[in-house]
Amino acid sequence: MMKRSALAMTAYRTAARRARSLVRLARLAAAGTGLLLLPASALFAQTRGTVTGRVTASGSGEPLQGATVLVTGTTLGATARTDGSYTITLAPGRHQLTVRYIGYRVVRDTVEVTAGGSVTKNFTLDKAVATLDQMVVLGTRRANRTVLEAPVPIDVITAVEIKATGRTEIAQILQMIAPSFNFPRATVADGTDHVRPSTLRGLNPDQVLVLVNGKRRHTSALINVNGTVGRGSSGVDLNAIPVSAIDRIEVLRDGAAAQYGSDAISGVINIILKSNVETEVTTTVGQTKEADGDVLQVGASHKLAIGTDGFLTVSGEYRDRSPTNRSRPDTRQQYFTGDARNNDPNLTKQINHRQGDSDTRDYGGFANFAKPLRSGVQVYAFGGLTKREGNAAGFWRRALDDRTVRSIHPNGFLPLINSDILDYSATGGAKGSVMGWLWDLSALYGKNTFAYDITNTNNASLGAASPTKFYAGKMGFGQLTSNLDLVRTFDVGFHAPLNVATGVEFRRDDYQIERGEEGSYVDGRARVLDGPNAGNATAPGSQVFPGFRPSDETDASRSNFAGYIDLEANLSERWLVGLAARAEKYSDFGSTTDGKLTARVQVVPGLALRGAASTGFRAPSLAQSFFSSTATNFINGVPFENRTFPVSSDVARALGAQPLKPEQSINYSAGLAFDAIRNFQLTADFYRIQIDDRVVFSGNLINATTRALLVSKGFNVAGARYFTNAIDTDTRGLDVVASFGFTFNNDNALRFNAAFNKNRTKVVRLLPTPPELSTLGEALFDRIERARVEKGQPQDNFQLTGNYTIGDFGLNVHLGRFGRVTTFGTTAANDQTFSAKSITDVNVSYRVFDQLTITAGADNVFDVYPERNIPANSNSGIFPYNGISPFGFNGAFYFLRLTYGR
Repeated sequence: MMKRSALAMTAYRTAARRARSLVRLARLAAAGTGLLLLPASALFAQTRGTVTGRVTASGSGEPLQGATVLVTGTTLGATARTDGSYTITLAPGRHQLTVRYIGYRVVRDTVEVTAGGSVTKNFTLDKAVATLDQMVVLGTRRANRTVLEAPVPIDVITAVEIKATGRTEIAQILQMIAPSFNFPRATVADGTDHVRPSTLRGLNPDQVLVLVNGKRRHTSALINVNGTVGRGSSGVDLNAIPVSAIDRIEVLRDGAAAQYGSDAISGVINIILKSNVETEVTTTVGQTKEADGDVLQVGASHKLAIGTDGFLTVSGEYRDRSPTNRSRPDTRQQYFTGDARNNDPNLTKQINHRQGDSDTRDYGGFANFAKPLRSGVQVYAFGGLTKREGNAAGFWRRALDDRTVRSIHPNGFLPLINSDILDYSATGGAKGSVMGWLWDLSALYGKNTFAYDITNTNNASLGAASPTKFYAGKMGFGQLTSNLDLVRTFDVGFHAPLNVATGVEFRRDDYQIERGEEGSYVDGRARVLDGPNAGNATAPGSQVFPGFRPSDETDASRSNFAGYIDLEANLSERWLVGLAARAEKYSDFGSTTDGKLTARVQVVPGLALRGAASTGFRAPSLAQSFFSSTATNFINGVPFENRTFPVSSDVARALGAQPLKPEQSINYSAGLAFDAIRNFQLTADFYRIQIDDRVVFSGNLINATTRALLVSKGFNVAGARYFTNAIDTDTRGLDVVASFGFTFNNDNALRFNAAFNKNRTKVVRLLPTPPELSTLGEALFDRIERARVEKGQPQDNFQLTGNYTIGDFGLNVHLGRFGRVTTFGTTAANDQTFSAKSITDVNVSYRVFDQLTITAGADNVFDVYPERNIPANSNSGIFPYNGISPFGFNGAFYFLRLTYGR
């Protein structure tokens, strides 16, 4: 292991020396391109031509309203009208058109456009029951690629598949369809209740890159610090993007840092916004079998034509999700011994906790715009604004608790965390062609803020004068990104032209923490007034979430400059090869160079072998470098006030913290794509991901000696933790995806989509505990944290969806099997493994008339729950279920959906 790490460091240093020259080349490319763009409008100021035609279904001749006719390699296109007709205005020359309609095979053909002329091109589409021939833009900068033609595994989740589920959140939809995507349902976990983390291939939320329309998406301001999957990381808040705004989702399950930059270690998720979709309105209402968790979702999208060849698609959504609660009665003693209220027979029956989904309300809107200019340049813009108001509960404070001001809460209280999350982004750009190069110049800014308001609480250190609600502060993360991308093909004697893509990127990140009001964090020095602990010091700060202190306030930033080159060509009719390299330079973590090699060989018609090898890089996030706060964590059911210290702080250094280093990764994949049998398609891919110097959260350092050290430093808390490059990991797995079906006639089809994932992560190197901690009897990365990495996510998943349509009637059945997960305690007696469970979703739909469809269904129709916590992990039996469950613990959910539009 030491040898591999040494070799990796040697390679890294060599790459760093080369990075500067690559960056200089990228800058020269950018400068040269700037000169080329100047005459672009003059070169393309010419008369345009028109392409018209109809899109119909094979056999029946039925017009396919809503089919999209796209100019390959651009976002230019049109949507088929009610009679199937379309019109596109294009510059003179030869263009390839790609026509797609959900449920039909993709069709391509070329047209020759003349100045001022008109050409007719009709398309006839065949029904498709296998769906792996969907067009993709992810993983390549070459046009005309489908999932089966890619050298790496890609999933495409279409609008039809999204509508077929009862889910109203993107993360839940992805979990149903993408084989290696996991979305556990954290609960009683502070801010993580409001922005739940999701993962790909068993890695952290911050090790997957998220794009929108191919452009980098900013992450959430929240960093997960409680005992959940994804602890110590900040991911993109996928649910901040309204489902109503999405045309499709592409998931690249392969390392792609050399193509797209930092974070793309486990893969890339690209969310494509609606463009050529006409008016659509969707309303969903639902409720769990336990008569809670009510959901009301209303979404709408509408396309406005801008001239004959431009569009503005506007989408809006409102989602109201009521809380669920699966907690059990609190049978603990609530009052001091001798208090007559302890004799109330109803006391042991009271439900005073909330374990389940938080209460949230989301409001959001997105817009997507594109318009070709007379010069041939296309301008585009997209972005949106979403706001979430959340309410989640902490742990009940009993009347006898020293954290309870009994004059304010004589019977105890349940403190509540109220979130105010604002997420917005805006992207603008232009694209065109000049001297044979396709160019795309863009800039975007996105920001996420997370503000805390704590209610139904008290600051015990203020005594009877304590307020019951506090503003506890706010976090913010913003990202400014600008890109210039160039693509051109060259005939160099291969079977097909060499596709050359190059470009530069500048990115600036900023991160802030704003202090809360004074009462939310201050130590008022009030003492416990009564009970057996009278005279003892009380816990400072608002209960459940002490506010950010002045010392926590942060305003940090960094910049990054990158340049890349991406080559791809068919060396022969059967052999595709790709090569990519990327150099990045950070203002705080230095330089890196990463590369990727891909290959695909068509062995025989219908069978191809494919594979890839790449290196990756992820710089520690600003939150991992600068986050500082106090939070309540539960360790074997016991609450502790733990403080997070930045690695640069005096306290963290006294506990052995070292400056953070970037993560380095190596990713291998090898697989096959099979489509030799009609109406049956299959892909299977093995993968291995090795990551050195993973940035993780240390264990909770809660020994008495540690607490004494903290008190001596002025912190009245029970424990500490900090970020560290503590581990190297090795992840190995297998993904298998199949699509097959049968058509009986034009109105009668049966389709199946199946996906399987086998995944296992092992810690192969553990940084020795620093002497500063070992002398305190602490472990840097304890068995609890190691189990979360190695066993906290399902090691196998299976998803099977069957869809049957006959005329206006549709039946959709989904079976999801989630593998076992394990959670560790401080001792082996508290370890628990939760066995695999299968969840079945069923819904039926009926198209009442051409534009209105009614869908009724049930998610988890058989009301399956995970196994219950063992007594040691159930907080005295109060919490029967564990938030590690990959499918949650809400039970059956019934819903009704009305959809207007197609």
